[in-house]
Amino acid sequence: MSFDKYIASLGKILSDEKVFNIKFYIINDDVEKKVESAISMLCERYERPELPGIVYTCLKELMINGTKANLKRVLFEKNEIDIDDEDQYIKGMIDFRNALNEDTYQTYLDELKEKDLWINVKFEYNCTGIRIYTVNNAHITAIEDRRLREKLKKAMQYEDIAQYYLDQGDELEGAGMGIALIVMLLKGMEIDPGLFRIGNTPEGKTFARIEIPLNDEYVCLRLRGTSV
Repeated sequence: MSFDKYIASLGKILSDEKVFNIKFYIINDDVEKKVESAISMLCERYERPELPGIVYTCLKELMINGTKANLKRVLFEKNEIDIDDEDQYIKGMIDFRNALNEDTYQTYLDELKEKDLWINVKFEYNCTGIRIYTVNNAHITAIEDRRLREKLKKAMQYEDIAQYYLDQGDELEGAGMGIALIVMLLKGMEIDPGLFRIGNTPEGKTFARIEIPLNDEYVCLRLRGTSV
């Protein structure tokens, strides 16, 4: 589908307030353009011009995290590294960081497709609020979950991303900078960072979710008794 047709189709979806998804294997310019346009059109619909840049920054971090998680599975399997063994995990992560950057993602596209390791961005919304999910089909291991919770807990204690970086440097997994950035951007928008959630779905996939209230009528999923 051409970009013009995508925009036209998205306009109709938004006018009907339908849930929509953007699914991909590798984050690239085309994916970023589609996601950024979706956020801009969604915020324009609800007359919130201050939101698109910040929301897109948060969502891009989550898309990068999902891409890295899937690529980690490919490289760990290729190098016969047990992702559930902490010693092997640490060594594997050092090799992973040295071998991979955003410019090399595309070289693994065929392997990701072969293993069907994808990322899906989902938008749910109405006049009270917006929920944005990223889902990737590599579950969070116990080791990853523990490290993630530690980073999230630490990030909640900071207001300044530079200070977080100075205090919480983590050579293994990038200091959790993406998570800290999201938490601090949400605080800057006066959105409860507790509305940012990461975990496993019942089907064993990984999800991250950001809820963005648009008015006082919004009820977060946690209060509705919904975890995913």
